[in-house]
Amino acid sequence: MTTDWYSYWKERGGLLSSAHRPHKTWKDYKSPGIYLITIVTHARKRVFGELNNNLSAPSVVLTNLGQYTEKAWLQTFEKQTARDRHIRSLGYQVMPDHFHGILQVERPLDVPLGEIIRGFKMGCTQAYRSMYPPCMADDIDREYLAHSSRKQREEYYASHGIEPLFDDNYDDTICYRKGQLENIINYVQDNPRRAIMRALYPDLFQRRQHISIDEQDFAAYGNLFLLKRPWKEQVFCHRWLMRGDQRDYNTRYETTDTFQREREAWIQAAKDGAVLVTPGISKGEQQLVKDCIEQALPLIHLQKEPIHEGWNPEMRRHQLCEMGQLLILSPWQLSEMDDVDGVPADTDYSKFHNMNTLAAQICTTTIRQPWRVKRNNNV
Repeated sequence: MTTDWYSYWKERGGLLSSAHRPHKTWKDYKSPGIYLITIVTHARKRVFGELNNNLSAPSVVLTNLGQYTEKAWLQTFEKQTARDRHIRSLGYQVMPDHFHGILQVERPLDVPLGEIIRGFKMGCTQAYRSMYPPCMADDIDREYLAHSSRKQREEYYASHGIEPLFDDNYDDTICYRKGQLENIINYVQDNPRRAIMRALYPDLFQRRQHISIDEQDFAAYGNLFLLKRPWKEQVFCHRWLMRGDQRDYNTRYETTDTFQREREAWIQAAKDGAVLVTPGISKGEQQLVKDCIEQALPLIHLQKEPIHEGWNPEMRRHQLCEMGQLLILSPWQLSEMDDVDGVPADTDYSKFHNMNTLAAQICTTTIRQPWRVKRNNNV
């Protein structure tokens, strides 16, 4: 079993930060679409501003560089219009150590979208170089850097005693579904408030890349103290009604009176102080997750998707984390756990069964300390 978290996340696609996600190889980045662009500063330098720590009117107090970045984003679209490229800004947010921008490509472009984002980043970097010397040297070998690997660039920066403004890449989220744009805009606008919440209430809102529960490794997001609660109840539901050892494939379990009675009992237990634990796989389990989210009931939610450094849940689950009522756990090396019924461990069938097994273990494990953290570099 791999114990080095860096190697593990690299095996999962190198998702060490949102700035280094691979772009979608199948996507034509010249075609029309709506994108959420996230660009992170190198080493998470807080050079764009600071949070005002006012939850009633949350905002970022911008530095000169932050103000320039805001202005450069808006000017980007003026420049593209002058070049007969039909793109427009739908919103943006400058944060202390990263930038969110929402844009729409209205007509096919003559260059990939990445070229336009690169121009924006270059303009900000030039401002950074002039405002914070000697962060970048004027005589750097741009041709070499343009054709070198990330490791070579980092070695070049280190050997010349200089530092870039941004991480090499950027993250793009493509808006597909109806209603998704509104959620993305709300997410971007709500960034300062969420960041202030994390700063003011760190015990209720944590992101950990590596914790260990009963010798199983997880990434975690939310209120870790829920693990310490003595009363934890697993929510487990079959997809189909069970008649003895046989499945009734004509009757979905969540449609039965038996499920409704169980559902009411679980909800009442949560209201009485129990923490519900489930991966929310079957329809019945998904209904209980929805109940907990809607009623702000304590929940430990397991998910197979990795929780990397730049990952965030959707807004409602995020709000439940802020309230201290939710902990999201992502098990490490889920695809390397035991086969189930002879089915390989890397299939959804075995993954789902193994996550329910982990949920049961969490419910029966006595955790006297809130959690045990394996401390590695950058954690």
